[in-house]
Amino acid sequence: MGSSGRVFIAGLALALCAAAGVARAAEKDPGSGGLLALPTYENSATTAAPPREDPAEAAIAAEPGKADDTSWGLLVRGGYFGVPNFIADELFFGHPEVSGMSFGAEIRYHGDDGGRGGASIGLGLETASATADGTWQQHESDAPQQVTGEIDILAITLTGYWSLFPSWYVHPYAGIGIGAAHVKGHYRDKDELVEADIWIPALHIPIGLAIELGERLQLAIEGRFIDGIAIGGALQVRF
Repeated sequence: MGSSGRVFIAGLALALCAAAGVARAAEKDPGSGGLLALPTYENSATTAAPPREDPAEAAIAAEPGKADDTSWGLLVRGGYFGVPNFIADELFFGHPEVSGMSFGAEIRYHGDDGGRGGASIGLGLETASATADGTWQQHESDAPQQVTGEIDILAITLTGYWSLFPSWYVHPYAGIGIGAAHVKGHYRDKDELVEADIWIPALHIPIGLAIELGERLQLAIEGRFIDGIAIGGALQVRF
């Protein structure tokens, strides 16, 4: 065999060895893209990268207070009604004690922000009564007069409320509302008896401190003006 024949056989042997090595590599890693490996396509449904999370949505989800879905509330309230002595003392030299009780209920709408939102509106119905019996003397120079009286009020009001720091478990609030009140009563000044049975405008100004007892329960301590001074408490159930 000539030298050219030996060169040809040696080149053929080297080519076969190289082909065998590539084939073994392809068997170990068929997706490596080797010369003897067929291209592979993975299922996009199983290998697709998870969608990236919106940073804003992630921040909301990470907040400790979850969204409040309580758009409505039912509130009941009650307490003192009249003219407290510390106020009457500033207005009159002498006065009878004017005191009584008030009770009411209110439907509250909190809107999309829920019960822990900053604003709400309430439609309320309230009844109150007070009595007075004592001596009336507006100025020191006036002659004292014996006065007795009794008054009953039925009020319907529409009130807007605003809360400060509503996400806190204890937070203050204030409001202002208007409506109408039916006033029925009488008072006797000396021998003169005066009676009343009329409708008058009603002004409602509540100021209070709310205490969150749970996601749907709120207790409040409040003072209000509603054609008189009302001081007491309120309990609201949200739904």
